[in-house]
Amino acid sequence: MNKDLGEQRKLLEKVKKLRFQGRAPQAMQILEEEPCSEALKPHVLACLAELYFYFGNPQKALECAVQALELGYNYCSMAFVQALSLRVLGESDKAAALLHSILEKAPEHKGAKDVLLLMEGKSVRPETEEKLLRLRKMDRPLVISVRSPSDKENDPEMLPLWGDYWVKVKLEQEFTRMGLVVSQENPDIILHFLGLPPKSMPEHTYNIVWNYSHPDIIDPEILRRFDKITCAAVDFIPKLEAYGYLKPELLPACTSKTPYKTEPVYDIVFLGNARLSRPDGRGVVADMLAAGLDFKVWGYYWDRLLPEKYYGGKYWEYDRLEELYAGTRITLNDHHPDMAREGYVSNKVFDILASGGFVISQSNAGLKPLFGDSVPEYETPEQLKKLAGHYLDNPEEREALRLKGRQAALRHTYRKCAERLLSDLLP
Repeated sequence: MNKDLGEQRKLLEKVKKLRFQGRAPQAMQILEEEPCSEALKPHVLACLAELYFYFGNPQKALECAVQALELGYNYCSMAFVQALSLRVLGESDKAAALLHSILEKAPEHKGAKDVLLLMEGKSVRPETEEKLLRLRKMDRPLVISVRSPSDKENDPEMLPLWGDYWVKVKLEQEFTRMGLVVSQENPDIILHFLGLPPKSMPEHTYNIVWNYSHPDIIDPEILRRFDKITCAAVDFIPKLEAYGYLKPELLPACTSKTPYKTEPVYDIVFLGNARLSRPDGRGVVADMLAAGLDFKVWGYYWDRLLPEKYYGGKYWEYDRLEELYAGTRITLNDHHPDMAREGYVSNKVFDILASGGFVISQSNAGLKPLFGDSVPEYETPEQLKKLAGHYLDNPEEREALRLKGRQAALRHTYRKCAERLLSDLLP
């Protein structure tokens, strides 16, 4: 293979990796600025078409999709991006014509079917309605399987360090209390955390997805395997609707924590594993160091990266988190870049606040819609230093925000979450 071509293929792999890491803007910048060979040009244009659409530029998406198609890229893929773009731009007739042409070539193309249903004023697939009708008539407890990225972890010592592991545990407990059977064997319902996209989903089960992280991996097809789509960020719902996903529902993160009374032990704490892909382990910890703060960190790998005085331990037990959060004056929080940009707020914020803790977070577009001004946000180490100093020196202000945040967080319980996920099946 030509050396230059080989390097460019590596570049495309880098672009895919950046998108999975929540860095879609950097991926788009590389595609726009790096020269490419004629052989790879349709692939680059196809990637750009999807990214332009994702970032709300349907006109540019349309132009790139047309060019990619002219250069021989997969017809159904690029014609679908064209149809989505035309629909958003108000060219419904042209969009419908393209969708029908896709179905002539690929009669089972779910995306084309979904968008045509929406254009007809419908929001549920006929096959989904059949599944719901069948399940409602069942004279036995329904069986639900919950699937999360932590399922791939084979080390029992590492498993509790996955945040989604505890989300899975708590939801399974609620499903059991609601009378369902939780099992991986012969399920009637599958709940998938996104997370990692599934390679496939059974056609006969009622398939639900909860998209509470990694929004940058969303594309025109990734959620088509699901009958019900829920999303943790209110401002991301219009993007899902633009993709033609059927009836996406808002479902923020939640908590199982309850207020805990204790005297403060620590000034500033952060919980989270270091990311070995970063020399500083994690941006929020680098910010605390740059701000000159005195803090403690719990999480894996920090003992390799931090001076001993900052290291609290590799793990704080999940069932004792209330004790730590309520016993800390300020708990720091961060998010993946795409979660922060698109307004996906992590369960950790809900857990800290519900426990009776106080949070300062890296900026996240979703914090104010959920918590008002009760979670101060920062963008630079200088801002963090100023905020931390202010709230350490003004406990009465910190207390007022803590109480306000706790009240907001306690409205989002796992029981309510479980009921929302199964609302189409509940009496």
